[in-house]
Amino acid sequence: MIFLTYTWSMFYYGLGLNPKKPFSNLYKSRKIPKPIKMPEQIVKPKKKQWFQILAPKQFDNVVIGETLVAEPQAMLGKSLTHSLMNLTNDVKKQNVNIHFKVVEIEGSNGKTSIIGYEIIPYSVKRFVRRNSEKMDLSFTCDTADNIFIRVKPLIITKADVKGSIAAKMRNSIVQFLIKTIKRLTYDELINDLISHKVQSVMRETLNKVYPLKVCEIRYVGIEDRTKKQEEQSPELKQEAKVEIKESTNPKEENK
Repeated sequence: MIFLTYTWSMFYYGLGLNPKKPFSNLYKSRKIPKPIKMPEQIVKPKKKQWFQILAPKQFDNVVIGETLVAEPQAMLGKSLTHSLMNLTNDVKKQNVNIHFKVVEIEGSNGKTSIIGYEIIPYSVKRFVRRNSEKMDLSFTCDTADNIFIRVKPLIITKADVKGSIAAKMRNSIVQFLIKTIKRLTYDELINDLISHKVQSVMRETLNKVYPLKVCEIRYVGIEDRTKKQEEQSPELKQEAKVEIKESTNPKEENK
């Protein structure tokens, strides 16, 4: 009997079981080992570098700036402003800024196009004097190559102008510029603004109506055609009222 008990004990030990409770381990649930967590891979950002931005062909593709980006494609859409004096080496044009936008990548350089021409506000304030009429208008039109732009002419007369003469001048300014711009492509318009050709011809035309002290285009810029049109300025609304009054009182012109 002792021999049989010893034999069975050795048999259970051989199977890895407890001789006193040989079948207790069979009903215990086995522990599922936890998955080993792999270390997370950290993506290192690309190192940023300096890339050059070039002016368009109007300014011989000179370098007008640099930007710090991770890759050249990140330069697309970036905009910057440069003084026309630095671009043309002409001190007389220090009051004009040219707005650029990166539209193309060539190699590792960003190529720009001109999106705006603007006289700095400080210079505009210097033009205004007492006993003179300031005509600051704003309207939109299309160029010959169907570029939608906003134009803001600035006219200052040598004396105070009211009534039908002021209305006639405002109407002449808008009509002249719309017809002129419609015959020019956008690049041609920018070139004529930089060379002051458009302003000179406009001055000669408007001087026939009334002597002018200042005749400038203070802003030209590309606009989104889908953007809602801005409401007419009070000056343009006043112009419409004066024109109606003028048609009912034709004797006023002869004065």
